[in-house]
Amino acid sequence: MDKFTCMQALVRVVESGSFAEAARRMGVSAPMVTKYIGHLEQSLGTRLLNRSTHSLSLTDSGHAYYQRCVQLLEDIDEAESIAGAQSTSPRGSLRMSVSSDFGVNHLGPVLLEYSRQYPDVRIEVSVSNHLVDLVEEGFDLAVRITTQLRTNLVARKLATSKLIVCAAPGYLDQHGAPQIPENLAHHNCLSFSDPTLTTEQWRFERDGRSSVVKATGSLRASSNELLKLAALQGQGVVLQPSFNVSNELRDGSLLPLLTDYDAGALGIYVVYPNRKHQTAKVRSFIDTLIGRWGNNSDQDPFWTQAKRSPE
Repeated sequence: MDKFTCMQALVRVVESGSFAEAARRMGVSAPMVTKYIGHLEQSLGTRLLNRSTHSLSLTDSGHAYYQRCVQLLEDIDEAESIAGAQSTSPRGSLRMSVSSDFGVNHLGPVLLEYSRQYPDVRIEVSVSNHLVDLVEEGFDLAVRITTQLRTNLVARKLATSKLIVCAAPGYLDQHGAPQIPENLAHHNCLSFSDPTLTTEQWRFERDGRSSVVKATGSLRASSNELLKLAALQGQGVVLQPSFNVSNELRDGSLLPLLTDYDAGALGIYVVYPNRKHQTAKVRSFIDTLIGRWGNNSDQDPFWTQAKRSPE
């Protein structure tokens, strides 16, 4: 007799409190359900159910076995659901949140490629540096860029982006290039506005020694694009993620500074709720992202690109 069916019968009997109702749910006769339970008890060598004319209850052994049966049946159901989902073509609405600095330039081509490949998926993108609540606000996933990811969501790291100190050649011709981090105190530092900090601090490390510099200047903004534009016009020194200045570093319109020092790095992650059955649209988009910027998520592909000679 099939043990899997016998386990199903035990769970149905306990859930319904009746052999007759369990039989109805399984589409078999009540005597057949009795045989299933009897076969289990015989094979295990112990009684699972206490039976009386008016009630049913699990024995101690039956209670432990019942719990394991429930878990096993759920695992099998999940495996079948996942297998079924994998054969389903992605479709429906895919809502995502992406940062304004990274989204258009780097995710834009990915979104267009995905849209061509899966025309039945309608993509809705919220471009903002606001940290959304995926569950509360109904997003399927988000691409987050941070120094330290703190989330109760499922996260997959996609790449790393170094923080690069840089300035335009014209600015450096006029003011000189800083040789050590402390020299930045004499430069116009265009800094990113972090609402958690009253003053912006740039941190550097070299040979195990750390330096912290108070970055002050004529412009403080929550847009890396604005800070980059100001730097390109020769207004000061910026600390930028490599993904935002790789083209400018490559063509020489911005020059890297203090390259012997480590100014930190950002991790680029895709995050999504820990749903029991991941939909085909979410899974397929995550698959599209994985490997997009290299197979080693701890390396910085943007800095590598920036160091190549322009063609």
